[in-house]
Amino acid sequence: MNYFCTLIMCMTFFITGCGNTDIRPRAFPEKTSIDLQGHRGARGLFPENTIPAFTYAIEQKMTTLELDTNLTKDGNLIVYHDSFINSDLCIDSKKNPAQSTRILDMTLEDLKKLDCGSIINEKFPEQTQVPGTKLISLSELFDFVKQYEDNHPDIPKLHFNIETKFESAPNQEYLEKFAMIMVKLIEDADVVDRTIVQSFVLEVLPMIKKRNPKLKTSALFQPSYVQGVLMMMGLNNIRSKIINKTEKAGADIISPYHLYANLFFIQTCHEKNIRVIPWTVNEKDKILTLLNNGVDGIISDYPNRLFTVYQEWINSKQKE
Repeated sequence: MNYFCTLIMCMTFFITGCGNTDIRPRAFPEKTSIDLQGHRGARGLFPENTIPAFTYAIEQKMTTLELDTNLTKDGNLIVYHDSFINSDLCIDSKKNPAQSTRILDMTLEDLKKLDCGSIINEKFPEQTQVPGTKLISLSELFDFVKQYEDNHPDIPKLHFNIETKFESAPNQEYLEKFAMIMVKLIEDADVVDRTIVQSFVLEVLPMIKKRNPKLKTSALFQPSYVQGVLMMMGLNNIRSKIINKTEKAGADIISPYHLYANLFFIQTCHEKNIRVIPWTVNEKDKILTLLNNGVDGIISDYPNRLFTVYQEWINSKQKE
């Protein structure tokens, strides 16, 4: 998921939910009902979508690992965000910036020749370098988590929130192929009951459900500049439109950029039995606002921050 550039920051005093003072958050939820998700593992602190990032997210008591997947030339799903190799984040075997090659033109073997842990993402200066970090397939991630759980039987079973990534507007045949491969890998790993498949391309979500109705699906949304301004002014018709799209796609969850998630939005979704898990939330005040508004989960680049704020919130509620 890419960041929506939050426009005119000085407008934030208009704030989410302006004009909706009659709406109240739902009752204080049980601790286990809030889904804490590490975005791309822990993008703020480790190379994104890699074993070091996922390990850190687990250690910080995230309930769900959020990740991205692209289809490779040889029919594998690689855990990677972009549809082309990002030369700013990966290097080749000669320590040069990796060529910006289309993922669909690369095999899993090709991709594993890259080092995607030696360069710190300049947008996240707190990142720790992990030289030699290789990309992994979705199957390898499942295997890693299974082994981690076997070695740590005291921790709760981990969940997965897997995003489908596409180079451009994909046709139905390609979406069906992607859905087939995705569902088979999830079923083979026996993690159907703890997996969400999410996408900005809503057409793929019913295909996932058709292949396995037990899988949860999530509709992703990112506002345009104009939509962001209108929502900051308290207009809710834009929020209503994406809720309707989510219903039409038959998704269990709506996962919007956090600006959408005011009280009106969350209450409306809950009335329709749709869970709300916004992204990408890294600031304490925003995390607290969303928790108080009744979200079902939060996706963050910083699992350490998310868990700390969440624990403080839990403690404060227990004292009320």
